[in-house]
Amino acid sequence: MLATVEDVQRVTGYTVDDALIRQAQAIFEVASGRPEQLISRPSDLAWSVYAVSWQAAYMDNSDVFAQANVEQTKQDKLTVTFGDRVYALSQLTEHAIRNLSWLRSRSVKSMPWTFEEHNLPLWWTW
Repeated sequence: MLATVEDVQRVTGYTVDDALIRQAQAIFEVASGRPEQLISRPSDLAWSVYAVSWQAAYMDNSDVFAQANVEQTKQDKLTVTFGDRVYALSQLTEHAIRNLSWLRSRSVKSMPWTFEEHNLPLWWTW
């Protein structure tokens, strides 16, 4: 497991059991797109501990799987508008997942292009 009962207590101040931590880790793995076995960088492991701890505390103190994202309701003729936000994932967990190395943007470096004759194809000379 990425986080222990002691980690959750240290990070959040809440006491949870191992079963809830396993559920929180499963949600973290789905949201981050990577299972525990493939996480090897120390910074990724540290963010994973935070994410799983926050998710476990969030799940312990709310009815995560029964919440609905309702943005608008009307009483007459029963109009309900649902949003696109998923409440099964805590906001702190989302922020921790954004800091993982495999989800960051990457830049590609290339050599500068010069318009010297030796770099141009033979058919493109003027």
